[in-house]
Amino acid sequence: MDKSDTPSTGETQAQRAALDMTGDEFRQVGHKLVDDIASFLDDIDNRKVQSPDAVVIAQQVLGDEALPVRGSAASDIIDQISSLLLEKSLLTAHPRFWAYINGSASPIGALADMLAAAINPNLATWSVGPVASEIERQSVQWIAELLNYPRDAGGLLVSGGTIANITALLAARRALLGASIRQNGLQNGPVHQYRFYATPETHAWLEEAVDIMGFGESAITRVETDELLRMDTAHLSACIARDRQAGYVPLVVVASAGTVSTGAIDPINAIAEICTQEKLWFHIDGCYGAAAAVLTSAPDDLQHLGLADSIAMDAHKWLFVPLEAGCVLVKDKNHLIDTFAHQTGYYPVSDEQNPLPVGYRDQGVQTSRGFRALKVWMCLRQAGREGYVAMIGDNIDLAHRLAGLIGKTVDLDLRYHSLSIVTFRFNPGLEVLAEMVVADQSEPDANGLLNRINQNILKKLQAEGWAYPSHAHIGNEFLIRVCITNFRSSTRDIDLLPAKVVDIGRSLI
Repeated sequence: MDKSDTPSTGETQAQRAALDMTGDEFRQVGHKLVDDIASFLDDIDNRKVQSPDAVVIAQQVLGDEALPVRGSAASDIIDQISSLLLEKSLLTAHPRFWAYINGSASPIGALADMLAAAINPNLATWSVGPVASEIERQSVQWIAELLNYPRDAGGLLVSGGTIANITALLAARRALLGASIRQNGLQNGPVHQYRFYATPETHAWLEEAVDIMGFGESAITRVETDELLRMDTAHLSACIARDRQAGYVPLVVVASAGTVSTGAIDPINAIAEICTQEKLWFHIDGCYGAAAAVLTSAPDDLQHLGLADSIAMDAHKWLFVPLEAGCVLVKDKNHLIDTFAHQTGYYPVSDEQNPLPVGYRDQGVQTSRGFRALKVWMCLRQAGREGYVAMIGDNIDLAHRLAGLIGKTVDLDLRYHSLSIVTFRFNPGLEVLAEMVVADQSEPDANGLLNRINQNILKKLQAEGWAYPSHAHIGNEFLIRVCITNFRSSTRDIDLLPAKVVDIGRSLI
């Protein structure tokens, strides 16, 4: 090339893309961000779980201006937004964040996300993401081992539990209704005759699934629960028999391995036996509780997850992986391929000289797929089986300790306790409540008044930011709910909670 054709340094800088950074620029900005995050993690115990003014502050900082015409320096952008996020977010990593089922994300998971984004592979097929696809394959296999599920099962990583569950039910639909379902859909079949069985405690993903699949929510037959909110298998059998007699076609039974509200575990062994007898697909929603199967002390039903045809779980819950990271496992991997594989000329395919595994785009809903497998793999690799046994076991022990403290605390009623979830409520007694009902004409009954008091206790707890539990509605009761999926929680945190709840409750009275 002629010397005159070589761009000068100035021209190279001027032509650089708006989003490009030199290695030195990246180091400078990245090192500062890592330092800020490290300081945040070191100090997280001393922070409030949430800031009540977070939305107002965010609106003030971000403003309502139009898309900028000209860009800003990367260092300025990161300084502004990292400060806002670190100071004003709801801190799911905080040791007293006990709401919903959101695991405290591991630091190595954050580093994994940065590395994954830098490489930015597409895990659609092995040919376009060879190393990343192998990492996902091994991650899924390791999850199956943790759950005592067949390690040669089919499976892939997805965004979360809802998609994992829906993916499994789509595979069940194809397996049970045959190959023609892909060509003809449900238009020529008895769409309104199929039935899915689950308890009222099942997560709302099921309504989404039957809607998306074209069956409609009326396809769900609700099975009664026992006193611990577990599926009543006698009623399940009765429901199946009643539906068959009425001309319906039973398809799938959905069991929960740890319900969202109370952590209830359905009787998996008994349900599996019924599904075998009735020739139904057995699916387990184990998004929360399945990970506890790694414990030798796990409830017996959790030790038999391998009886299910499919199972869904969330690594971003009790495996402490940053969002998003769900996993679906299907005992026969061919069911996923039969359901999702389509011929295309867009992606290269393997040949006899270069055989490759079936790409993940042909095993699930997504075509373009991000590298979420890296953070899952790195967390599993760092902790190992023993690490998860210790962390999950500690969470369950803390919940057991909390349940014991609540049972000994005057003015607190323990309602449900399973795995690492404890539900309870403040109750000053019938005499006090009767006086309050007389004084407060807006609440005609004691339970309604008690519900309102507990709602206000929870609001105050959350607003103060010392701890962040959530709630559960069971029957006609509003309950305070503590879910410990947090490797930073300690006995010190747990021991202080009952007295705080009582103090707030009495102040409200």
